[in-house]
Amino acid sequence: MNIQNFFKRYVHSSVKLFCFFILVNIFLFVSLAIVSVSHGNQSPAHLLPCISDELQQTDGQFTLPDDAAALLDQDKAWCMLIDNATGNVIWNYKLPADIPVQYTYGDIAKMARWYLEDYPVFVSARSDGLLVLGYPKDSYWKLSVYKTIASIQIDVIGFITVFFLNIGIVLLLFIFNSRKTEKAVKPVLIGIEEIAAGHKTQLAEQGELSEINAKLNHVSKTLQRRDTARANWISGISHDIRTPLSLVLGYSSSLEKNHGLDSDVQEKVTEIRQQAEKIKQLIEDLNLTSKLEYDMQPLRISNIYPAELARQVVCEFLDSNPDKKYVFEFEAEPQCETEFIRGDEFLLKRAVTNLIQNSINHNANGCEIIISVSCSEKEISIMVSDNGVGVSAKQLKALNSKTHYLESTDKALHLRHGLGVLLVRQIIEAHKGTMQILSEEQKSYETTLTFPKTVPADNAP
Repeated sequence: MNIQNFFKRYVHSSVKLFCFFILVNIFLFVSLAIVSVSHGNQSPAHLLPCISDELQQTDGQFTLPDDAAALLDQDKAWCMLIDNATGNVIWNYKLPADIPVQYTYGDIAKMARWYLEDYPVFVSARSDGLLVLGYPKDSYWKLSVYKTIASIQIDVIGFITVFFLNIGIVLLLFIFNSRKTEKAVKPVLIGIEEIAAGHKTQLAEQGELSEINAKLNHVSKTLQRRDTARANWISGISHDIRTPLSLVLGYSSSLEKNHGLDSDVQEKVTEIRQQAEKIKQLIEDLNLTSKLEYDMQPLRISNIYPAELARQVVCEFLDSNPDKKYVFEFEAEPQCETEFIRGDEFLLKRAVTNLIQNSINHNANGCEIIISVSCSEKEISIMVSDNGVGVSAKQLKALNSKTHYLESTDKALHLRHGLGVLLVRQIIEAHKGTMQILSEEQKSYETTLTFPKTVPADNAP
């Protein structure tokens, strides 16, 4: 069903989007971790061993080489040396003004673990004192964290649990939202399908899509009114034309039998009668087409034997059309004689009759008309073909479309031609069958009607 396919595609696309979302987040997390490590992979205390080795004492004076001082300047760091015995600062390099120059053991313990006047500091013990390396404020974040193995295991398990729990919550929200969307959209899609099929629809004008439902209801009512008006107009016109047309046919038939008329007048009277019969046939086709289109033509279903039906139609043409220009040939596979379908005998006869009449109408110089019946395991087909003028590729494309009208080639009546073929197509579709037209211009024209078998022949009532 089209509606189910729509929601399947919606669910599949949403799942793909969700997976893409997860992959993108994993990629971003890994990238962020790599970038973070690349910018903080060096310990802030990496300068301490270098400074400690380079700082030398000569004759009671401390000196620091220029290359070591350059390293401190590069990191905007400062440094000092605290005497172990007195706690006084005995040497410093660019010591900030707010940093004390004397410390107790408690002060040293605090700075070793935390900060010194909000400066992040790191210490290293020397034989002659404690070397302190300091950085600008807000440049490093010093933490002192202690975790047991059990608590670390709990953290890891908790992280994994929360991660999958979040995925589950997102999926549940997605399913809930999908069902909510389906509940709101499904009636709209059903309504659109019903309108497209020509059926009346009435949607509940409430909920999130109430405005769309109301518009669809309005469209459905408008189309129904338009279709009803069209059907009534066709029916009325057909009824109004029948009376004057009957008079034309009656008078022309009487005049045609009057042998006292001049031959020229006789030919004109015959032409009048023939064209009047064409108009009558067109009106009948138009009326029946309208009824089939709007489901106003009830099907009188019975068991129909296609081989016998086609044979009867051929016999009727042979009885009523003695013109030797048209040669009829009937073929039926032996196994098809007992095969039957369920259908309306009147409509199916009308379909085959229309196809044969088409071959006659469009081949004024005569042709051979072949009516054949064939069957397979599941289908049975009736084919009507001729070796006449055929149609062009453009006309063939229009004929094989579901709705079409071709410009008339009749010079006497400027009518739109193709209604008979449209009627045949409607009859076949009403019987769940298919219709295919093949043609080669100036060589052949072939129409195949295919119907599904319903009941085996030996079970026929």
